[in-house]
Amino acid sequence: MREAGVNVVSVGIFSWARLQPGPDRWDFGWLDEVMDLLHAGGVGVDLATATASPPPWLTTAHPEVLPVTERGETVWPGARQHWRPTSPVFREHALRLVRALAARYAGHPALVAWHVNNELGCHNAYDHSDDAARAFRDWLRARYTTLEALNHAWGTAFWSQRYGDWEEILPPRLAASHPNPTQQLDFKRFSSDALKDHLRAERAVLRELTPDVPVTTNFMVCRGVKDMDYADWAAEVDFVANDHYVRPGRRTATSCPSPRTSPAASPAAGPGS
Repeated sequence: MREAGVNVVSVGIFSWARLQPGPDRWDFGWLDEVMDLLHAGGVGVDLATATASPPPWLTTAHPEVLPVTERGETVWPGARQHWRPTSPVFREHALRLVRALAARYAGHPALVAWHVNNELGCHNAYDHSDDAARAFRDWLRARYTTLEALNHAWGTAFWSQRYGDWEEILPPRLAASHPNPTQQLDFKRFSSDALKDHLRAERAVLRELTPDVPVTTNFMVCRGVKDMDYADWAAEVDFVANDHYVRPGRRTATSCPSPRTSPAASPAAGPGS
């Protein structure tokens, strides 16, 4: 790293299972060694909160944290980012980990920044679970205030879609024909806000325990246009970090892997959009 001129590295991004091998078991020894070695080599650490992928013990004990696709399929462990942005159970365990990391490394001389989660929404931008349904209704109440306003914005007179109670509203799940376009658009807005809310929750813990350490998360140049509203997120971080998926000899970024859960159809402009 010294030969290459590297002066800051991200560390621990997918290490939750090693840091917390069980609900009440912790193992920081290996990370202590890495932090000390990097500091001795003159390399600063952008330390990850390690919440990007929950460990097997958590998803086994609480399968309700797993995302659900538009078709009602559970997104199971075995890859990464298998968590619901609106799950209160996941949030509780994630913030417990963040607090433990911040308390342990608050004074470490290698720590130069915090790396919240990792590529928020890369594979879990859209969750259609019951947790998401409840959070979506709350988001819609805040946006429209009344069902009358929502019905007008969504054009629900079409195809007998008019809602008479907030509990009737669902995320855009698998439908028999063309889904309501403004429902699709609002679900994309809501999903971006749900991920932003998780970013803010982790940031709040970090600022409480390490107020002088800047906080960031890595955006993705290939995702910001269609999945997350990065222009809206930018004010939530102390500096912008971005993952550039480029290949040698190519001028444009490569495509990111598609999220496993996504709206049934790409949203188009609709009434009230």
